[in-house]
Amino acid sequence: RNKRALQALLFRPGNDVCVDCGAPDADWASYTLGVFICFNCSGLHRNIPHISKVKSVRLDCWDDLQVEFMACTGNKNGKAKYESKVPPFYYRPTYSDCAVLREQWVRAKYEAKEFVYIEKQEPYSSE
Repeated sequence: RNKRALQALLFRPGNDVCVDCGAPDADWASYTLGVFICFNCSGLHRNIPHISKVKSVRLDCWDDLQVEFMACTGNKNGKAKYESKVPPFYYRPTYSDCAVLREQWVRAKYEAKEFVYIEKQEPYSSE
């Protein structure tokens, strides 16, 4: 029952791609952040276990509260929360970028919360 409900959430707009890199087939999810991610980004999320816990949408068992949280959050709301203050010039890595760039993005987004609180952003210079 939960597996079917969870897989149905992947058909909601935005949930079908990885919230972090845009890769198709977001078959993994962070059940503590409420976002759907790809296999490669799931590995990056495993590097921040104090913030993000991941499970496979198709292979793992999910309890009712986890599915409910995913239904209430999802990628659209996750982006609204964690990317609300991304500077317009900031490079957002894609699935074709190297793991280092994608990990910097994931850590800045969820660990440092740079795009939630402007004061946490690193100073940038064009000089």
